[in-house]
Amino acid sequence: MITRQKKRKQIGLNIFLSLISITILLPFVAIVLISFGKDVIVVSGSLLPSEFTLEHYVSVFTEYRFINWFWNSIYLSLGTMVISLLITTITVFALSRVRFHGRDIMFSAILLVQVFPLTLSMVSIFKIFSSFGLLDKIEGLMLSNAVMASAGMVLLAKGYFDTIPSELDEAARIDGAGLLTIFVKIILPLVKPILAIVALQSFVLAYNEYVIASVVMTGGFKSMPLAVGLQSMIEGQYGTNWSRYCAAAIMGSLPIIVLFYSMQRYFIGGLSEGGVKL
Repeated sequence: MITRQKKRKQIGLNIFLSLISITILLPFVAIVLISFGKDVIVVSGSLLPSEFTLEHYVSVFTEYRFINWFWNSIYLSLGTMVISLLITTITVFALSRVRFHGRDIMFSAILLVQVFPLTLSMVSIFKIFSSFGLLDKIEGLMLSNAVMASAGMVLLAKGYFDTIPSELDEAARIDGAGLLTIFVKIILPLVKPILAIVALQSFVLAYNEYVIASVVMTGGFKSMPLAVGLQSMIEGQYGTNWSRYCAAAIMGSLPIIVLFYSMQRYFIGGLSEGGVKL
């Protein structure tokens, strides 16, 4: 009797999870169908294409600056990742291993900043970009994205850094090592899993970021990152070709999909270790 009840519960749970999975996957399936369909929605009003075609994928390359947008986003994301790694590791090392006046206040301030929505600071961000001549410059967007990504990763990274025994630092100091030596030769090799998470999250954040980019990167199609470029496809004078938009969105998503699948073992492992250490 107990076994039957367990089986029924298991079957019910499987059905429930299957329905949730279908609900989550359905929009992605619809996007794929629309991208390959001819005159989907616009003519037939249906998501199911009556004829499959690759012309929308070809049009993305021939009628839009998709290649420029793509490489702008890759350049932006790689630069953001490097800068964010530097900011995060140095900041967290100082907060975790160095004792100085105001350390706790600084940590609390970093956490407090994340409470406020990004839109509150858009006017200030635009004025800063304008004052330093960074409007329509990928490098300016790199800096803002790196700061934003670093602020979000400080809590997780600090929890990981805090679990490294302080005895290692003390032993190194006895041997004559300074802070830089301790940081480079002792701490960094031990925190590689969490650094991989910081790198991956920073890359993805910069690749997908739209709010700031839409305000400071509007000078021309050539300098746009992918997120802003895709938005420009929706704002056409004669309406939106959703099939082309979906085709561009799918191709733009491929680097992130490949990145997550190739690094998911490190990603999940690093997050679980960081969560336990927190």
